[in-house]
Amino acid sequence: ARAVAVIAMVMGHTLDAVLSDEVRQTTGVMVYWSFRAVTAPLFLFVAGWAFATTVRRTGLGGTALLRRYLPRVGLLFFWGYLLRWPGWALAAFFEGRRDIWRHFLAFDALHGVAGALGMGALVLAVVRGARARLWALGGLGLLIPLVTPGVRASVERGGWPLVLEQALAGATSSFPLFPWSAYFLVGAGVGLVLAGVTRLPHAMVLAGVGTALLAGVSLWGGDPRDYDATLVLWRLGLVASVAGAAMALPPVLDGVLGPVGRASLWVYVAHLPLAYGWSTFPGLASRVGRTQGVLPALGLALGVLAVSLGVVLPLKTLYGRWRQRRARRGAARARRPAPAPRRRPGGAGPG
Repeated sequence: ARAVAVIAMVMGHTLDAVLSDEVRQTTGVMVYWSFRAVTAPLFLFVAGWAFATTVRRTGLGGTALLRRYLPRVGLLFFWGYLLRWPGWALAAFFEGRRDIWRHFLAFDALHGVAGALGMGALVLAVVRGARARLWALGGLGLLIPLVTPGVRASVERGGWPLVLEQALAGATSSFPLFPWSAYFLVGAGVGLVLAGVTRLPHAMVLAGVGTALLAGVSLWGGDPRDYDATLVLWRLGLVASVAGAAMALPPVLDGVLGPVGRASLWVYVAHLPLAYGWSTFPGLASRVGRTQGVLPALGLALGVLAVSLGVVLPLKTLYGRWRQRRARRGAARARRPAPAPRRRPGGAGPG
């Protein structure tokens, strides 16, 4: 599921950068664009799922869990803000111009994962027991969309520091914590639930839940975009259905897609400068722009995906080997016997 999410995101961003305005108005592309709304929620959902599954497998809790995950939160924030570095307006940036700082501090997907990961780590560090953790994560994930209108109204009234405004519900943030952290937290809860499901295929469970959510929102009536909670439930229905379909793929694909899924955050960082540019370096959005038809745009999207994977996968392999060597050295130092105490000259000592 992680591989499907990141591949769909790379393809979607590249198509968004280069498809012509005329092609965007065609029926096929408009239908695709409506389904593309699932990629970001799926990305956050599977990140939460992977997080909860790892915590359950390792048995971490308390300060040990925070020591493992809070540095990752900081690293994700670092990459997220680095990708938004306004190198094209450094003078205005250092002068403190609000529009430039609003751009720099806006929350994107990496910021959303970082913030939600921090929230999830704090919850699981405090709460012990699989059932209690499930209730805490699921309850928080469902509560966030309900309080999002109130948080957004408070932010719009002003008085918040800009960094918090952009993190919580900033109008120029693509993925503020309210409500986007809900997808990560619900994904973490789903990971804990599925870990205890042994008699039914997980793909069937996810597909069934997704279908039920979509049917429920449809029967409820109205436009899901009118209410944050309804929109989140509708997207979660799509996410669960897509994740179920991804898990139903032939097992032989795991060997191909597995490394892509494990490198999903790396691929995300690598492809954005290629598609949209970074700082003063232009990407396809500037070099090519909205000029391409469907087939050329698909070719460029596949090219961006291939280049991103070609760069990232070897780097991640080298990084993994470096971490293993570092861990082995640390273990060897821990096993090494302590040196014997040195005797003082002239005998055993005074007395």
